[in-house]
Amino acid sequence: MKILHLVLMVFLVSYAFAADTEYQISGVVNEKGGGPLEGVNVLLKGKNVSMVTGADGAFEFTSVAVRMNVPQKQTLSFTLRGNSVAFSPGAGKLDGNVAVFSGNGRRIASTSFSGLNPATEQITLPQLVSGINIIRATVNNTIHTCQLMRLGNKLHLINNHVSSRSGNSFTLAKMAAESEAVDTLVATKEGFQEAMLPVESYILSDVSIEMDSTFKGGEIMWGKKENPTAHCNVGDLPGYNELSPDSKLPDPFMKLDGTRITDKSEWACRREEILQQMFEYIYGDKPIPADGSVSGTVSSNKISVEVNEGGKRCSFSASVKMNGASQPAPAIIRYGDPMFGGGSGASAPTGVAEITFTAIEGTGGSGSKNGPFYDFYGSNHPAGYLVAQAWQVSRIIDLLEQNPDVIDPYRIAVTGCSRNGKGAFIAGVLDNRIALTIPVESGIGGTVALRLVKQLDTGGEWPYHAISYVRWLSEVALGRFTSGNNAGSDNTDRLPVDMHSAMALIAPRGLYIVDNPSGTYAGLDARSAWVTGSVGKKTFEVLGVGDHFAYEGASGSHCQWRNQYTASLNAMVDKFLKGNNSANTGSVNTDLGNKPNAQQYYDWDTSELSGEL
Repeated sequence: MKILHLVLMVFLVSYAFAADTEYQISGVVNEKGGGPLEGVNVLLKGKNVSMVTGADGAFEFTSVAVRMNVPQKQTLSFTLRGNSVAFSPGAGKLDGNVAVFSGNGRRIASTSFSGLNPATEQITLPQLVSGINIIRATVNNTIHTCQLMRLGNKLHLINNHVSSRSGNSFTLAKMAAESEAVDTLVATKEGFQEAMLPVESYILSDVSIEMDSTFKGGEIMWGKKENPTAHCNVGDLPGYNELSPDSKLPDPFMKLDGTRITDKSEWACRREEILQQMFEYIYGDKPIPADGSVSGTVSSNKISVEVNEGGKRCSFSASVKMNGASQPAPAIIRYGDPMFGGGSGASAPTGVAEITFTAIEGTGGSGSKNGPFYDFYGSNHPAGYLVAQAWQVSRIIDLLEQNPDVIDPYRIAVTGCSRNGKGAFIAGVLDNRIALTIPVESGIGGTVALRLVKQLDTGGEWPYHAISYVRWLSEVALGRFTSGNNAGSDNTDRLPVDMHSAMALIAPRGLYIVDNPSGTYAGLDARSAWVTGSVGKKTFEVLGVGDHFAYEGASGSHCQWRNQYTASLNAMVDKFLKGNNSANTGSVNTDLGNKPNAQQYYDWDTSELSGEL
């Protein structure tokens, strides 16, 4: 990668004026795989001017002269080489941190430093993700920010002039690069994913912008896209200090603006808000590779996956057992683990194929992480192991979409038990193409609300366990809310979302929770699990799909499949994998003694919303 020099500048009392800048940019917006798009709002970001395309999809910006202030004095510079940040020598010892945010303000990583010697030391960050990255450097109590666009293995500045959060303005200069983006065109249209295109000059013609539809026939493509609500814009998310503690489970239907959705049609964009909150506060980010980056082979006994993008590469495989299924077959992806004899969770009924892959993780709450995801994005990526495993499942489904003759990519279930039950749950939460999610005895990090443990299961596993024993969740995201396995160190009641919110993200697909309330394994947090499942069921009922959620709690040995589970499993498989819509699903049962009253742990309306999803 070419070296990108970022020079931080502060304004003095007086100003110099730059040469007048004119712009004349024209082009057309087309639908991906289709023709011109009418009604697209195209914004020239740096000039804050916009227009709406007509029937021909065309747009044109023509300016009068624009005068820009330019600061005069350089105070500090740093150089970005790949994922290493080196400050200019001669500035003395430095204290502060460097943070990376995604384009919507979600923190991806943060690295603190104290007494750093810029002559000999540098900061290492995870590889910047494709698309927009915001770098915020807090150096000796002064905050500086800049925005970069990563396209392939090249970095482009989005803005030539930005104001920092501290109020001190600065300019960014770029040298020794093959090309420089002077501005960005942003295209938005309801029902389409936002498109952003860096431009290298203010005098351009025949610019082409392509937009990808998230809708089909005016309806959201539930079950057909990894994230079918990505088109929804999510505002800034509050920081930790802006969040108030609340011992009750938050209302999943209350939007970030403080208003509550009143119709099912509003669920899609509220869903996207919850998803981004889960990334920001609990999971860490789950990047989606660019189209065309996933390749490999699919057969009736093996799936081999390879991901290549921007010089990064990883590969892994999964075994396949057809189990008497006709091709293209429905399938259950089982998380494999030597602890459970190579597989765990629900076994596939006859006529449903089984796909088994190894769920990689490493113990400990710090240090480098391992596995294909971290090979690809860097061993210090802040996402927890559950997100990394879910990313692998999604890449398997990407490959099945390309090769649908053996396994039907839209009739997929995912399952696992214990630590793999956590993984199966998160995979179902984070990929909308998974038709049925079957977490078995998942415990903390899975289907147990984090804030309920200190109220109901103080002798079980605490939220901190999920970022210290193994970093199943993100130590960067969740670490702000918990620092120990005790009530005094647990502030998860500040979370604006919890695991009932994650359950809601699965709707309107199928969710079958298998639990073990026996108490022989306190780590399952049985009372919290029951309340969370009960409230999760309510979220499905509010959306009018209560029969898409089933729950079965039967006491016994840990991760031993029991007869009580089978009837519900077969019914859910019939409906979501075999297409039998008349299957009788949605039962809730448990043999937990002295059950808590779930209604004591939430205070929001559970009446079914009007309209259609």
